[in-house]
Amino acid sequence: MITPMGFHRAGLALVAGLLLAPLAAQVPVTLLPRYTVGERLLYSVAIHSTISSGAVLDTTAEAELRVVAAPAPGKFTATARFLRYTTKVQAQSPADLAGLQRQSAATDHAATSMAPAEFAVTPGSFKTLSRQAGAVYDQPVEMLQELARTDSLPTGPTAVGAAWTRTRRRAIPTLNASVPLRLDCSLNAIAPYAGQPAATIVVHAQGSAALPPGSLPGSKALAAQGLVAEATVRFDTTATSHYRIADGVLLETSSTSHNNMRINLVGPSPAAKTTNADIHSTSTVKLEKETPPAS
Repeated sequence: MITPMGFHRAGLALVAGLLLAPLAAQVPVTLLPRYTVGERLLYSVAIHSTISSGAVLDTTAEAELRVVAAPAPGKFTATARFLRYTTKVQAQSPADLAGLQRQSAATDHAATSMAPAEFAVTPGSFKTLSRQAGAVYDQPVEMLQELARTDSLPTGPTAVGAAWTRTRRRAIPTLNASVPLRLDCSLNAIAPYAGQPAATIVVHAQGSAALPPGSLPGSKALAAQGLVAEATVRFDTTATSHYRIADGVLLETSSTSHNNMRINLVGPSPAAKTTNADIHSTSTVKLEKETPPAS
């Protein structure tokens, strides 16, 4: 039987629990991945992109991350590859449709036929050890790099509300250029996700750069007409990711990107003009299956 005193004690316990819950959420967590050699993780990938010309691209894929060395928390070597990669294209212009279908088909084939890429990761750093050479492989390799990267994570114990900044360069191999990116990161929540204790990290990455003269396709033909193409690219992405607290494994990430290329044609009028190309994308990457090392 609950006595009045017992009732008050129960009430005090409830109040104390409510008061302490926010404090418990502030307990620092460490999100350095703790993998096991031979571990295999399968992720589903879905990307929806809209181009300012009116074209729409939808990519679905399955990527495998296989751990080949894991000497310490946050330090590992892994191979990554695509098991499946398919893109569907819609476009208003028949010429745009044909060109995008041709380009997408080449990327789809490259993604599933290329050799696995290999990456070395340590807290706060990332290195590509090997990858398939060739421009057609750049896009799928970059996607696999993003899957394996952990350099936006905090390198030590971190509590909810903490914020930190990272910098990196995003390569654009086909244009012989790279763009400096600033990553503003924060630990926004510690709460169950997909039934598991998880930490929610939000990263806002942005950057812009002028492309080197002559780097755009067709620059020589334009020069023959007395025109110079001056181009600037801009990237702006916000990603929300959920990491399992028990071992720092990525459970799911969703992102929204707004990318822009502005081209000024400088030269005799009326040929001189300015054009803008915008690409808006949303993407989701989700852990679908984990396979432990063979015993």
